[in-house]
Amino acid sequence: MENYAKRNRYALSGAASIPLYYQLFRLLERFIFERHLHAGDRFPPEEAIAAAFDVSRPTANRAARELLDRGWLRRERGRGTFIAGGSYVELALLSDELSLSSQFQGRRRLVSRTILCRGRSAPEEVSDALGLPSGASVIELRRLRSIDERPVLVSDTFLSADRFAGFEAKPLVDESLFSTLRKRYSVRVSRCERWLEASEVLSQDVADLLQIPLLAPILLVRGLIYTEGEEAIACMKAFVREGISFQATASSHPEMTARTAKTFAETVEQDEGQSP
Repeated sequence: MENYAKRNRYALSGAASIPLYYQLFRLLERFIFERHLHAGDRFPPEEAIAAAFDVSRPTANRAARELLDRGWLRRERGRGTFIAGGSYVELALLSDELSLSSQFQGRRRLVSRTILCRGRSAPEEVSDALGLPSGASVIELRRLRSIDERPVLVSDTFLSADRFAGFEAKPLVDESLFSTLRKRYSVRVSRCERWLEASEVLSQDVADLLQIPLLAPILLVRGLIYTEGEEAIACMKAFVREGISFQATASSHPEMTARTAKTFAETVEQDEGQSP
């Protein structure tokens, strides 16, 4: 632990607005990620943590308690502290895996729970993204996704109520949005575009579902879902809690004019320009 802290030149600041114990908690999370620790691996004792980061024992204890409370660690009386099961999750949401469900077949247990599915007036950003008239009716679908019983993300998906009439009247097919669109509406998804942003949780409802404090750091994922005919049929926003890593693949182009990456706003503007 001491070599890790020195090698990465990690330092805590007593002058920062963020409490020392929380700074240390975040660094210990990073330690778990970067060392690729797995369930059952031994975690350093509080004395070693305090010495490595030059903090008091109570500060190290409170940081460790934060890890325990969030399911990163478990303690065994007389043996020590160990990495808990299911702490580290790696997803490929930026690759060719369209559905989150497809990444966990035969491996870890993914559970999707519908929190709400209702009709409402489209927020401005949703109507812009889907090319709908201002105030059009949309379906709002909120789901909580958990991996090995640990909540990892809350996703909000919006679809045109006219395009998908009666969507809210029945449960999802196989707990899957894509399966529901395909089997109930004969709509096949061809691609998804996603944008990631470092953020914090501002909604108490989302914080409660993810079992994290309000203003805790999260990864905000926004996305557009397209059919084979290049029609944007759904937009989504996902709130991803800490402890989730993503795989992404980038390819070089010989000419700058071959650049394909666009911001969310650029993509929405382009889609609006292509609308009939």
